[in-house]
Amino acid sequence: MSHPLHCQGLGCPTVDLINAHFIPQAFPRQIKKSSGGLNTTASELRFTRRLQHGLSDNAILCADCDGFLGREYDNPAFKLISSLSAMAFSPPTFEIPNVDCDLLCTFILAVLWRCSISNRYELSNINLIGYTNPARMVLWHAMLIGNLRAYRVLCQRYYPHPGVEALYSLPIPAPFQLEGSEWHGYVLPLIGFRFMVIIDPRSLPSHYDPYILNGSNTLRGSFVDFPETYEAGQARALLDLHHKQA
Repeated sequence: MSHPLHCQGLGCPTVDLINAHFIPQAFPRQIKKSSGGLNTTASELRFTRRLQHGLSDNAILCADCDGFLGREYDNPAFKLISSLSAMAFSPPTFEIPNVDCDLLCTFILAVLWRCSISNRYELSNINLIGYTNPARMVLWHAMLIGNLRAYRVLCQRYYPHPGVEALYSLPIPAPFQLEGSEWHGYVLPLIGFRFMVIIDPRSLPSHYDPYILNGSNTLRGSFVDFPETYEAGQARALLDLHHKQA
């Protein structure tokens, strides 16, 4: 006899689950409103489909826990990222003071955590490699995000290109080459921004310290040309795959 699924929120025994989204619905809604079309959510080469309100799972969270994540992280982060997106940035680097960067970090952690606990095939390449439970503790305020030292977030802004302001995606597994070593991480493109997540217990080279968002109230980063990024390469590979299958 199989056991019923229960909510994955910290200490939550509820078995009455709802359809929980991985990326807050506010992002695709805003894109649809501004572009007038449907949105594409993609996770590496595993999934592509036109979705109006993003990918979801009805087997991970109850309404209370999903609502908690929405109030604590999704809604305020959407407002913050939207306000930053409306600002004029001067390339090649930017420095914006008085930004709640820990909010951005915990929001991105909430997205990654939801993806990592899902059994959906489209998300089977997203794994917090042993940090799933500590991430849950951080999200439910049972642990400080500063104590999750293996988790770091950096930010870039895409140079203007058609479509980059309307781009959002599930986290894309991406290896980072730093100082001759490979680091495990993810890229999360969101309405013109490129958030880079590193999940690795090793210390980053010290010259990256000013750009780490964790614990900072200043958003520092650089511009990047979308066609030259890892995610653009993945998108081209996906298009090539579709052409071969057509």
